[in-house]
Amino acid sequence: MLLVYFGTGKGKTTAAMGVVARALGRGYRVVVAQFMKATPSGETMFYRSGGYKDLLKWFLLGTKEFVTPGDLTSDTALVNTALIYGFIHHILPKLLEEFQPKLVVLDELGIATHLGLVDEWSVLETLQTFIGNREKHAIVTGRYVPSTIRDAADLVSEVREVKHYFRRGVVSLEGIDY
Repeated sequence: MLLVYFGTGKGKTTAAMGVVARALGRGYRVVVAQFMKATPSGETMFYRSGGYKDLLKWFLLGTKEFVTPGDLTSDTALVNTALIYGFIHHILPKLLEEFQPKLVVLDELGIATHLGLVDEWSVLETLQTFIGNREKHAIVTGRYVPSTIRDAADLVSEVREVKHYFRRGVVSLEGIDY
């Protein structure tokens, strides 16, 4: 099944990581690819140190600098594009064949697609293997996920902001946001 968590609210990656915990708890193989992220977060450190070596493959595919919307020619955008494209078109197909994960999390793929770092149609082609499949699942997260991907998904949850401490000047909280 293809699941999508998108929207302006906090909790999209957190929801996906909860599904990772459920899958690992059942003994399933899991692949997590975090696009546009270079610094290990709390969940990265937890899962990488948790003795899941045979069940979990984790990829941080990003730069420490943010991609500026509308500027796809910057070094930052070009490096992120290469990482995303390489994973989606070369690494993921090999993992699906050899590692045979039951769950694949493509964290922030929605925003990467929205920014134009990877073509949404090629992403949709890659995701076809999961749509309607009761044995293999993928989760796509991101603030913005193109409607083509949302329309093809088996489940779409929109996370919207109602209230956020960011509005009071609290940028992020260790252990809560990362």
